[in-house]
Amino acid sequence: MKSISCLFVLLTLATTVNAQRPDRDLLPLNAYALEGYTAVDVSESFTLPEGFGFERVSGIGINSMNNMVVLHRGEDPLLEFDAQGNYLRAFGPRDTWTFSHGLRLDAQNNIWVTDIGTHTVMKMDADGNILMTLGTAGESGLWDEAAGSHKFDQPNDIAFDTEGNFYIAQGHGNGEPRILKFDAEGQFIKQWGSRGTGPGQLAVAHSIEIDTEGMLYVADRENFRVQIFDTEGNYTGEWKFSAMACALYFHDDGYMYMTSGFDGEWAKVDMQGSIVGALGRPGSANGEFGEGHFLTVNDKGDVYIADVVNRRVQLYQKQ
Repeated sequence: MKSISCLFVLLTLATTVNAQRPDRDLLPLNAYALEGYTAVDVSESFTLPEGFGFERVSGIGINSMNNMVVLHRGEDPLLEFDAQGNYLRAFGPRDTWTFSHGLRLDAQNNIWVTDIGTHTVMKMDADGNILMTLGTAGESGLWDEAAGSHKFDQPNDIAFDTEGNFYIAQGHGNGEPRILKFDAEGQFIKQWGSRGTGPGQLAVAHSIEIDTEGMLYVADRENFRVQIFDTEGNYTGEWKFSAMACALYFHDDGYMYMTSGFDGEWAKVDMQGSIVGALGRPGSANGEFGEGHFLTVNDKGDVYIADVVNRRVQLYQKQ
């Protein structure tokens, strides 16, 4: 038992270093405990083939069939489960990404993945066949149409508007934090943002979402805030928090769901930026987080959180 515990600690430390755990005390969100949710043990949430386990899980999404698509850093990078958590398949391009990060599903069930290792963004169909790749694989830099430079600097996440345009949030560690806008065919339109703490500036643009009014919400992780822009990149305001703003997800119930990453909680936030309540804490027990990296919510209101450090998907079931 002692050797297993030591191995877990070593794996966790190694993963945490890769995932940029902050060199500070972890901080709680200033919120009441959110009522009406139960943390479900991962062994009861998902049925996995014998001998198979999650690797570092960085993203999760739900398609139009109510199946869950999970992005993890395993040999087959994409996993699919039905609505009851039963394993369906493992698929996706092998030996393509070196540090897969964000996953989003569009209205046509296309799968989009960002990779901060190769500095690329890839669009695939529902079976993992590659439809489009943006960026210059293995090279980081700034996107400069005039110079013919088509490079990202650690792309993190993607959002889609109703006009078919999509938005890339980039800048994970030392990467230059910016938002880049493209049309549906992948043609560059514009970009904005720079490193800093002022309005419109970013520390780590870790996640991006868009609401029904076409406003963009960017998780400015190390600045402990969500910044709000219109689709032309104009800054319109921000929501400040007492801990990290790491992952964002808008649900049909009219709330934003947010994780605080290494700080170990997830929260339900109203559209004025006030936290309704939060749950979780740092750790490795059921209902705790090494890093709440990404999340999604199903039609029942159950919350699924990808924990890249603890190598699992944590389910909080709505009662």
